[in-house]
Amino acid sequence: MLPRSQDNQWVSRTKWLTQALIISGTLNIGLISTFIYFVLKDKQEALSIELKPASKESGEALATNIQLLRSYSLLPYQELLLRLENRDHIEEGLAKRDLALACLVAFHHFNLDKALGGLPLQKRTIPFTNNDGQETIDVPVFPGLADYQFLAIMQYAKTEKWPLTSQGLFHEIKRAASPRDPSLLDSFYLSPEYHAAYTLLTKSGLNLTREQVVDLIAEGDWKTLSDLSAQQRTAMDLTPDRRRAFLVDYLNNHSRIAAKLLLDTDFEFVSKRLDDGQILTLLDLYTDKTSFLQNFAKELLASPRTDAVWKRAASLLYILAGEQVPEPYDHLMAVQRFLPQASPKPAPEAPQPLIVQTKASVQAPAPAPSKSKKRTHTIEQGDNLWKIARKYHVSVEEIMRANRMDSEKLRPGKQLEIPEKSEKKR
Repeated sequence: MLPRSQDNQWVSRTKWLTQALIISGTLNIGLISTFIYFVLKDKQEALSIELKPASKESGEALATNIQLLRSYSLLPYQELLLRLENRDHIEEGLAKRDLALACLVAFHHFNLDKALGGLPLQKRTIPFTNNDGQETIDVPVFPGLADYQFLAIMQYAKTEKWPLTSQGLFHEIKRAASPRDPSLLDSFYLSPEYHAAYTLLTKSGLNLTREQVVDLIAEGDWKTLSDLSAQQRTAMDLTPDRRRAFLVDYLNNHSRIAAKLLLDTDFEFVSKRLDDGQILTLLDLYTDKTSFLQNFAKELLASPRTDAVWKRAASLLYILAGEQVPEPYDHLMAVQRFLPQASPKPAPEAPQPLIVQTKASVQAPAPAPSKSKKRTHTIEQGDNLWKIARKYHVSVEEIMRANRMDSEKLRPGKQLEIPEKSEKKR
């Protein structure tokens, strides 16, 4: 057993250690509390800076509608959704949430009608010019929307995967890589613009799937598609001519699918009706090495097209034949190579007369002039040599010499031989 003095010593040490531990714990708790205080304070300040300000927010209190629209037009979709809760007023009775909604509708094609169930809304417009001043549009604003309507808009935006108009869905279709999201396709299939294009193409004779129609539409622009939809609502035209016009519009927008559909299904129309510029565009876009392309190039080579079309068609034929394209281009050579039946033939020489040699024709001497048939004169009563010679334009001496007469006496009834005219008389 320890002595009493030693026992008291251990008790005092225990008390001292206990007090030291209490003091140390108190100091630690104080330090920790101070640390937590400053950390929370810094965090609170950081959060307040994140939620409140952005340098542009500092000026929004005094901003005009146009200035705020220009600022909001640069914000992404999610940022604009957050600003639908801001009720601060700007000017002319509009709040920040009104301008955020205007930008969602104008620049992100938010489907406001569907979000509010198609209720009639008050609609105004604000002329808006972008920062570079190159484009001016009328931005729609919807004044007078109640709180519950903004709640419905935000709820629709959160629950709907594609809360967009037909135009917004169209732009998403163009941006999406293949294969596209099935939910995006299903939403686009319900749009009137897609329905107009699909109905025209399939009802006018083309056998296309829904995905093929979407691929074609994605190679065009929104105006071409919306114009078709508006025209079909006015007068439903499902003729091949309307289909050709629609595909030519897409060909002018450099659509490869339109080029293939036109050449494969309307060969005669393409070769006869398209102008030279459209022909060159089609040849650039049609990449399939098919018999359609080869026959089309031959048709162009035989047609009265421009030199540019001839050269392009001939180059294509040389390539399809695996031959080097000759330079410079020789149209006659190309025609002889690929259209031998249509190449011009040399004019035949004039036929030479057939010479048949006969005994008479082989160094035959010129026939001797046949003697003239002898003329005779029957002496009549009252005739004399002078009178007869004058009648036949000969001399008396020639008549006497021809008839061996010794005298000029004549006997009626006797025939006299009349000689040829003398050279002197001729």
